[in-house]
Amino acid sequence: MNRSLKTAIGLGTAALALVAGVLPASSAPLTHPVLTDAEIAALTPADQAKLLNPLRELANAADSVGRSGEAGIYSGIELDANSHTVTVYLTDPGQKQKFLAAAKEVDPKIDTGLARIKQGKHTRQAMHAARDRLLQARGQLDADIESVTVPPDGSALHLGVKDVASARQKLAAQPDPTRAATFGAAVETVVEPAVGGSDMSRLRDTPAWIAGAALTNTSWTSGYACTSGVPTRRKSDNRSYLITAAHCFSDGNSVYTGWEGGGRNYIGQVTARANLWDAIAVDTTNTGVTAGYEWDGPVDNSFTLALTSSAYSYNGDYVCQDGYTSGVVCNIKVVNQDKYWTGSNGVDHRGVEGTQVNGSTAIRGGDSGGLVFGITGSTRQARGLNSWGGGTTIRWTEVIDIYNTWNLQLAP
Repeated sequence: MNRSLKTAIGLGTAALALVAGVLPASSAPLTHPVLTDAEIAALTPADQAKLLNPLRELANAADSVGRSGEAGIYSGIELDANSHTVTVYLTDPGQKQKFLAAAKEVDPKIDTGLARIKQGKHTRQAMHAARDRLLQARGQLDADIESVTVPPDGSALHLGVKDVASARQKLAAQPDPTRAATFGAAVETVVEPAVGGSDMSRLRDTPAWIAGAALTNTSWTSGYACTSGVPTRRKSDNRSYLITAAHCFSDGNSVYTGWEGGGRNYIGQVTARANLWDAIAVDTTNTGVTAGYEWDGPVDNSFTLALTSSAYSYNGDYVCQDGYTSGVVCNIKVVNQDKYWTGSNGVDHRGVEGTQVNGSTAIRGGDSGGLVFGITGSTRQARGLNSWGGGTTIRWTEVIDIYNTWNLQLAP
């Protein structure tokens, strides 16, 4: 690996003195200072984690309830790190106490005083049913839909299209495809311009196989193509798989590290594909085990940090991405936690969209398949795989969905 193992150093310098002593232990959000995105981005990784971790814990527990027992009233969730609250959207806000009590049962440590319950228009179930019907009708609509976003308030599906006027005209001329009989009323649609971008494709790593390494296949004779994503083990037999982006390699490809010093290392063969999550599984059983670590920091001054957990991403949270070309890029704010899009290769994917709040490039060619993670202190939390981007915009698919597809878990 061309990322030299160095002593871990800070990823940034805090421009705001926000430490535990400034953030009171009280659960009353109004006692916390209201921060701008720029002020949050200026925090050290450790201080950012202190700010975000209580919100993430509450969001994870509430979302678990919303995906299961309370799906009939759950629209979605978003973090508001600026005011240190979590907004939960329910179609029946009168069920607030019952919903939060259920979340407390999921995780007794959460501070439900940070929750703000707001009116949701449609449930997440209804929004997903409407989205799926819309996507199934794309051929008849002929509206060149590049993406469909489901907002956490359940208000309307947001359609990203290349030609707004044409798409509106074509949609108006067809029967409403979002009217799902199961849920009754149609879901509103908002047509807006698609964001420009494309699918995104460090060097010679050695086992144990971890996140952030450069990848090639047999046809590559120099350099690198993509980046390794999440190191996993299969639950049933502890078999090792290294996950990367599906658009990087074909089924059955032999996958290697990047080239360095005239050589490279063999990792394994592509044995499974999940196009919806833009993911392939590389079986590493015959070459070495996977390990729960990622290469962190800039490409030329790297160090390893432990991956100790995995989670979904919610609007308002902040994450980093770990592509070989870019090194680690942080201060990516989640802006669309439920995005469905068509990649530049014509394949549909579903995941999350974020924006780099400092105006920096979020993702570059060669970063594809790299890990998206949250900073939880001195360790990292796996979130997803780099898939698509352009300018300050990045999209990734979520690791929990990938785990569930193949009965995997994060490697220890």
